[in-house]
Amino acid sequence: MIEIPKLSKPAGEDKAPRWFHVAVALSMLLSAGAALVSALKTSATMQALVEQNARLVKAGSTPILQYYAANINASDKSELQLAVENVGTGPARVVWLEMRYDGKLLRSSHALPAEVARTQQLSVPKDAHVYTRSGSIAGDVLTPGRRQMLFSWRGEDVQDKQVEALYKAVDRERGRMSVAGCYCSVFDECWETDFGPDLPKPVQRCEREGHVSVNGG
Repeated sequence: MIEIPKLSKPAGEDKAPRWFHVAVALSMLLSAGAALVSALKTSATMQALVEQNARLVKAGSTPILQYYAANINASDKSELQLAVENVGTGPARVVWLEMRYDGKLLRSSHALPAEVARTQQLSVPKDAHVYTRSGSIAGDVLTPGRRQMLFSWRGEDVQDKQVEALYKAVDRERGRMSVAGCYCSVFDECWETDFGPDLPKPVQRCEREGHVSVNGG
């Protein structure tokens, strides 16, 4: 039988001191801790980037509706115009839009001249021709930069003196018109607005029930 010789530890070689093992363990623990902190910071940074990107996307898709009123058209001709324009950066889905004159709800903007005639006590013959135009907006989607006409009355269509007096009265009374509405973005973020100086009010959703949109929208 062949015996394998046993290797013996050289004489005088002692075990590593205890503090050395403790130092090695602490070093490994610190390295693991540093790696964990680095991973957490990286995760927090990525999360912040994701949230920032989401905010940028929403900011780039936020609609802002403005009420527009004028008495001259793009050709510098006399024309009474009432419209709503999307001046934001994203599409606006209009759920409802109400129009009032002197506090009275108008189901159609075609009724505006008659209401002005009534309040201003103007006499307009029944056979007088009042060529107004109107458009609906409720339920529509306004892309950025798009303007939707709600009411239009061209001065060149006024051929009667009494109708001309009414035309001028409607022009003067534009300041007594008020418009309110509710619209949403593509992310279903919704706002109510009275088109005044204050910012639109964020709401959970736009409720169409209980509102009568102008022009039958």
